Amino acid sequence: MPKSSRKKRKPIKQNGLFLKKKIALILLICFGVFIAIYGVNYFQLIKSQKIDKKTTEILISKMKQMLDDEKNTPYAPSRYFQPKEYKKLPPVVVMDQKEAEKKVEKEVHLSEIKDYKTSLKIEDKKPKKKLHVDKKTLYSGKPKLAIIIDDVAYAHQVRLIKKIPYKITPSFFPPTKRHPDTVALSKKFNFTMIHLPTEALNFGSPEPKTLKVGDTTEQIRERIRQIKKWFPSIKYYNNHTGSKFTADLQSMDRLIKVMKSENIHFVDSRTTAKTKAPEISKKYGLKLYSRDIFLDNSIEKKLIKKQLRKAIRIAKKKGSAIAIGHPHKNTLEVLINAKHMLRDVELVYIKDL
Repeated sequence: MPKSSRKKRKPIKQNGLFLKKKIALILLICFGVFIAIYGVNYFQLIKSQKIDKKTTEILISKMKQMLDDEKNTPYAPSRYFQPKEYKKLPPVVVMDQKEAEKKVEKEVHLSEIKDYKTSLKIEDKKPKKKLHVDKKTLYSGKPKLAIIIDDVAYAHQVRLIKKIPYKITPSFFPPTKRHPDTVALSKKFNFTMIHLPTEALNFGSPEPKTLKVGDTTEQIRERIRQIKKWFPSIKYYNNHTGSKFTADLQSMDRLIKVMKSENIHFVDSRTTAKTKAPEISKKYGLKLYSRDIFLDNSIEKKLIKKQLRKAIRIAKKKGSAIAIGHPHKNTLEVLINAKHMLRDVELVYIKDL
């Protein structure tokens, strides 16, 4: 049988080394292209940064030159525009708490005195009446003098008042943002009053929630009840300012009516000659408490002493008197050292008159 002929396979050449060279060449070409592209972008960026820096330097130089030119150019006002001169603002003064309290205290004193002096102008136009003493009035012992200190609101005032060696009646403001501690301070005394803010004829900075002419009975009742919540044991109120309010018959009628229903007594500071307190008190059958003299229309010690002597004379003539002062240092120092002046009168609280 004949042998089958088979084709012999050609041996395959090993060309692995050649393939590796090709791959390496391709990689080198790719890397070269990447370097070329990155290099071009990098050099463009550097070039633009140099240009920007140079441009900035040029602009800064021009601005400096413009400013120098403006400084050296003499000012010539325009014929169409005349610059307006403004006053310099006052410097801002930062006050500590004590200074702020003293400033408020001074403002409050000015409000009382201004309101009172306005009423004095009206009184001066009328003929002065002689002090009438009812001969039927009988009293035993020494004549009585009640001294009220209005506008009490701060701890330093309380400390001085506590040094007075006899009975004094401090009258506290209802608490506000400017004097928030009056409730706590009032508890340091055996007997106190409320200094009730009421509308004045001429005063631009009234206390918050000041009672005004035209307030309804309900508005007045709401205010009085709020104060009673703060000061539940205080039964005597006197008016702060109030030359307009106390001269208005309807307003005073509403106030006294509310006070009577709330078991509160009204003490008239008499900041106006036209006060309706006597008329309304008589209408409701209430005892009239009314100021006889202000101690510190001036805060000079010499004049305060003079007013105090007047109060003593009035007490001797009438059997009793009410004097009102304010918590100024001079006023309180005079009272601290006035025991010898007051030897002929009995110092009492307002409730004991």
